[in-house]
Amino acid sequence: MRIIKKKIFKWVLIVVAAYYIITTIYFGHGDIDSRTGITHFYWSGLDDLGREDKASGFLINKPFPTFLKGVDGPYIFGRKSYCVTRANKLEEKIIDSTGWVDVETGIKAFPRFSVQLRSNYPVEEFNYEKPDRLIAVSDMEGNLTGFYSLLLAHKVIDKRGNWIFGKGSLVLNGDFFDRGSQVVPLLWFIYHLENQAAQSGGKVHFILGNHEVMNLTGNASDNDFKYIEVAKRISGQSDWDKAILYLYSEKSELGSWLRSKNIVEKIGGNLFVHGGLNKFHLEERLSIEEMNTIARNHLGKEPYADTLQDKRHKLITNTINSPFWDRRLNLDWKIKWTYRLNRIDAEATSMNDLLYILKFYDAERIIIGHSVVDDISTGYNGRVIKIDVEHSERLNSGHTKGLLIQDNNYYKIDDSGNKKSLQI
Repeated sequence: MRIIKKKIFKWVLIVVAAYYIITTIYFGHGDIDSRTGITHFYWSGLDDLGREDKASGFLINKPFPTFLKGVDGPYIFGRKSYCVTRANKLEEKIIDSTGWVDVETGIKAFPRFSVQLRSNYPVEEFNYEKPDRLIAVSDMEGNLTGFYSLLLAHKVIDKRGNWIFGKGSLVLNGDFFDRGSQVVPLLWFIYHLENQAAQSGGKVHFILGNHEVMNLTGNASDNDFKYIEVAKRISGQSDWDKAILYLYSEKSELGSWLRSKNIVEKIGGNLFVHGGLNKFHLEERLSIEEMNTIARNHLGKEPYADTLQDKRHKLITNTINSPFWDRRLNLDWKIKWTYRLNRIDAEATSMNDLLYILKFYDAERIIIGHSVVDDISTGYNGRVIKIDVEHSERLNSGHTKGLLIQDNNYYKIDDSGNKKSLQI
C-alpha cells in the first residue's frame, strides 16, 4: 500500500512538472521590474513568438518593450495635446483658444464627447451637507463602459453622456485608474461630468484611492502597457515610474486637476474613504482636513523614497494604515492570509473602535471601496457599507453596481436599472 502511494505521488509530481514546463514553453514567463521596466528574465512563449506588437523571444536584463495600442488621450500639457491615433501614432497639436477638446471613448453606443478645460483647480471642500440624492460607485479601474452603463441606467446621464441628475451628488470612491484599458477617457468623462454637474447645482466628488495616489506619485506597476509607452514617449523617460510620474505631474492638465481632490470627505452623516479609517487615525486625532492636506502635499513625491520622519505623515501616506490602503473594515480570510504571507500584522477594527471613530468624526457610518465583496453590502450592524464589487465591462450587464442614498434610505443598484433596499 505504501509503495502504491509513493508511485501515485511520484506520478502526480511528474504530471504537475510536465504541465508547468509545457505551459511555460507555449505561453511564456516573465519577471519584470515594474519600477524601471527592466526584465530580469522574460520568455514570450511560442504563442507570441515573432509578433511585432508585443515582446517576442528571450529578454534578460534588458528593457521590456511596450507599444501603443489603439486610440488614446488626450494628454494635455499647457496648450499641447497628445493623442494616439487608430494607426498607433502619437500626434501632437495645439489646443485652440476655446479650450474645448474631443475625447474618443471606444464605446459604440457612446463614441465621443467634448470637454472644456478649466483655468484653475481650487482645492475641494471636505465637508458637505446631505444632498437629496446621492449615488456612489467605487473601483471602476479604467472601465468607462461599465461606469457609463450604471449612470445611464439610473438617469445620472443621458445617452450622450450629459448630466441630468440635477442637484444630486455622484461620489466616486477611488480606484478609477489602472488595470483597465479606458483609463484616460474615463478620467476625462469624470472631468466633463464635474463641469456639467456644477452648472446644475449638483456635485461630483472624486475621492482618491490607492491607485490614483500610485500614479500621482509615479508607481507604474498596475498600468496597462500602452499607458507606459505613451508616458515614455511624452516624458522622454525610459524608466517606467519616472515616465508615469511626469504624465500625471502638475505640468499636465489631468495631474493638476487630480491634485485638487481629497482622500476623505464627509457628506451628511456619511464618511467616504477608499480604504478605511482606523484606531491609529483616532489615536493621533487626525482631522479630515489634516489627512487631506498631508496626502495632497505627498503627491508628486517619488513613492519609494524613505523621507518621511513624521509619524502622522507616515500614517496617512506610507503604510497599510493610510486611508486609501487600510483594509481593517473588511478584513476577510483572503486578506488576512495575504498579510500573513507578507509578515504584516493587522487585526480587524473592533466594533468599539469603530464607534469611537464615528463619534470623533461626528458621522453615522463609513462607506468604503478597495476590498472586493460579492455584492454591495453592510458590516458592523450597518455602520459600514462596502461598495467595491467586480464590475462588468459590458453595457446593461446587471453586474456593474453602486449605492443610492435617497430620503434617508439606502439601496444597492445595478446597470440593468434594478434597485434593492439595504438593511441599515
